[in-house]
Amino acid sequence: MDVQTTLQTMLEAFTDPMLKVQALITIIQEYGYNSDLRTVVNNSVEYGNVRQNALVLIGTIVPDITFTSSTDAENLKNQLSYIFDAENYCVSDKGLFSYLNQLQAAIQTVISENGYGLPELVTYETKVSLPAALISQNLYQSGSYDDDIVLRNNNNVKHPLFMPLALEVLSGISDGN
Repeated sequence: MDVQTTLQTMLEAFTDPMLKVQALITIIQEYGYNSDLRTVVNNSVEYGNVRQNALVLIGTIVPDITFTSSTDAENLKNQLSYIFDAENYCVSDKGLFSYLNQLQAAIQTVISENGYGLPELVTYETKVSLPAALISQNLYQSGSYDDDIVLRNNNNVKHPLFMPLALEVLSGISDGN
């Protein structure tokens, strides 16, 4: 099996496009990209082949992502930009360099267009622990966004009735609510 087919087979385990992209980013990191240094630390031909195939697959998946905030879109755009820049620095083939630059530009455009006009993420602070539904009602005049608040802050939430004092929330809802 070739690299592209192997990566596509691995992606069948995911249904959410964003999870697919994050899985491919993890593969890119496992195959020589250091996200802290924002550089390629292992540029062997085999590792480069895996990273480049993963980037191509990311290009096919990104148009299917539905962003919930402009902040999410901007974060992914920046993360992918660093990866592409690091990969392009290591590429010696002129054709591949040109292809990766065109792919990066196309991905950046799609992410920018899909993230445009969406609310940003902001920090919301309370003095006492409140239920997620009440926070949703206070912020959006609807208790129906409580699940979004809980999911965005999942690492810090012990129970939806007792939310942390500082939360990451959407600055506004773009669907008219």
